[in-house]
Amino acid sequence: MQHNAGFTRDDVVTAALEIGVDRFTMGKVARRLGVSTAELGRTVSSRDDLLVACLERVSADVMLPPAGLGWQDYLRQLSDSLWDVLDANPGLDHTLIDLAWAYVPFMSAAKRAHNALVSGGLRSEDAYLALNYTLSTVLTSHQQAAAMAETIESEHQPGRRERGIDIATRMWDERFGGSGAALGMRRSSQLHSGDDADRVPFRPRESWLDRGAMAPKLEVIISGFSGLSDVLSTSGAGGDGASRGAAPASQSNDTRESSVNTLVLVFHPNISESRVNKALGATAESLGGNITVRYMYDIYPDFNIDVATEQAALLGADRIVLQYPMYWLSCPPLLKKWLDDVLTFGWAYGSTGTALHGKELLLAVSVGGAGSAYGREGAHIYTIHEFLRPMQGTSRVIGTKYAVPFLSVGALEITDEAIARRAQDYAAVLQTAELPMLDIFG
Repeated sequence: MQHNAGFTRDDVVTAALEIGVDRFTMGKVARRLGVSTAELGRTVSSRDDLLVACLERVSADVMLPPAGLGWQDYLRQLSDSLWDVLDANPGLDHTLIDLAWAYVPFMSAAKRAHNALVSGGLRSEDAYLALNYTLSTVLTSHQQAAAMAETIESEHQPGRRERGIDIATRMWDERFGGSGAALGMRRSSQLHSGDDADRVPFRPRESWLDRGAMAPKLEVIISGFSGLSDVLSTSGAGGDGASRGAAPASQSNDTRESSVNTLVLVFHPNISESRVNKALGATAESLGGNITVRYMYDIYPDFNIDVATEQAALLGADRIVLQYPMYWLSCPPLLKKWLDDVLTFGWAYGSTGTALHGKELLLAVSVGGAGSAYGREGAHIYTIHEFLRPMQGTSRVIGTKYAVPFLSVGALEITDEAIARRAQDYAAVLQTAELPMLDIFG
């Protein structure tokens, strides 16, 4: 094996994507890079960590349609954009369908698409549904088209490869060629050409390989939402039906996609001078709904923590978010004292300390240095996730589910534009019903 001492986390992500998001293993990635599996640990902590990084890379590359389109044209162009992303990343369709949390890194893009649909004329609720239907249809259609186009070894002619669609067609004709009437259909021999062939929609056709015949499917979706809009517009105030009315622009950041009670505890010693944490905190506050934000240094400037108040706040939350800047590769002093004072024996841990069991714990951590400073070849030697191990260990002791941390890296030199994008991503994460979790070794 040729030793590659200079690889980065980006190199690892690229290698995994080249192998395929549904096919890569740590061993395959290591061999592709010319390193040992153990050496990968300096950039990624586990396969799940690498998979999250892959999905984040893909989500950042999604090219959404331009703003200002009517919602119908936006959906049409969005369908094409999503198909292009799936084509460029083999196995992504499988991953998004089979893995419950795989959609989470795409929530920022989904939120922007939702806002564009609302601006284009859809009600907020309908925009969410339209996105759901469109994405589901694109995913399943792409998965089917990919299977139909894939070639495999022929069972009938050894050494020859056949496309999935050719195998499916042969099986159809073998099964229904003489008994199409059993399905209420014409005989297969009569259905090979012209308009008659279209009367049997399930017999495989070459058109299935053309973007999974998405165009007519999408028009059905568009027609459905157009009809729904017409019905609602005629059943407004004073009618028999309940009117939902047009969604104001302010609803573009609502939290109806998530019913998770979220408590965001911001531990920044000087929030007014902060750039990253100030923006993230303000974004979290703007979401309202089930999200509560508390600035802990403002509440406890003297470090005299009200334990009963803090424990009551934790009990009312489904998801606990600890937002803070990394200080000396650890946490700010008030957060450490909060952990010491609030997470008491017999309440948060110990044989009877089950108050927080089953709740989610999300760390939202800003890091001043560049990402390249972390890892075996960086100035700090260890990865950011390794520096967060004490928090992960705390999560295990108190029985919370440890979510993949939300990291904002390079905070000392980050641009205003990058902060704005990070704030959008933060909003999407906070509003997500199911976050990706790390196991004890992840």
